[in-house]
Amino acid sequence: MSLLDSKKVSKKTEKVIVSVIIATFKRDISLKKALESVIKQTYDSIEIIVVDDNADIGWNKIVREIINEINQIKTILYIQNETNKGSAETRNKGIKAASGEYITFLDDDDIYLPNKIKNQVKYMLENGSDYSITDLNLYDESGKLIEKRKRSYIKKGSKGDLLKYHLMYHLTGTDTMMFKREYLLKIGGFPPVNVGDEFYLMQKAIETEGKFGYLPVCDLKAVVHTSSEGLSSGTSKIEGENKLYEYKKGYFNLLRLNERKYITMRHYAVLAFAEIRRKNYINFFRYAIKSFISSPVNCIRLLIKI
Repeated sequence: MSLLDSKKVSKKTEKVIVSVIIATFKRDISLKKALESVIKQTYDSIEIIVVDDNADIGWNKIVREIINEINQIKTILYIQNETNKGSAETRNKGIKAASGEYITFLDDDDIYLPNKIKNQVKYMLENGSDYSITDLNLYDESGKLIEKRKRSYIKKGSKGDLLKYHLMYHLTGTDTMMFKREYLLKIGGFPPVNVGDEFYLMQKAIETEGKFGYLPVCDLKAVVHTSSEGLSSGTSKIEGENKLYEYKKGYFNLLRLNERKYITMRHYAVLAFAEIRRKNYINFFRYAIKSFISSPVNCIRLLIKI
């Protein structure tokens, strides 16, 4: 890109509106921190949309109070669900209401670092991307860094290569995603499922063959709840992961044997982790053994990484 083109992109970047969609459910302190991280962005042209999925008078009041406090600094579009819809459908309501040319997301227990939006939208404009992801850092509830997810395995950008990367490693992390609004509407937004919605969304983005972008930086902090029960640790997690694995098996004919073994290993490792969180030790050992048998070396590498 020439210096003149770079200056044009920089000028356009300043004017492009980015909609940040936050779906919230039964969180107050972390929601406030999430919102504060958005208003502290070094990028100014931001539309903030909070979709309240609590469907509870008490929680609705709490969320409104947080919104009203933030509204004194930055106006927020507040949408309230009459009934609980789940994260996917709740985000879709935000997508439909968004007016920004670009759309990104923030979970109500995560935070953006100051340059997140500026860096990503600038990257997308420079590369003409329809959708993009960044790296991802995961923290526990105490704020301790527990995992750095670098996408160094991304070497090519063809549909086939991206599909393989996604099936094996998951090009996900809702906070890391940014879309052109028109492309996100074209692929239909999030599918209405409780587990794996971001995986299926990225799958649709890849298969629709929009231009993909990967920015190898991490400008956010995402929390993994290791000691609390919820969708990510209960029966719904097990069922959702099993459905996702069956879905992936439909693509096994496109993969090498070692790649299929890796996916199987990862699947059973995820189930083992979910079971140990539920203190179901018999199932933990059962899934852990299946994970090891599927791909011993990769299983050990995964355990060391975790």
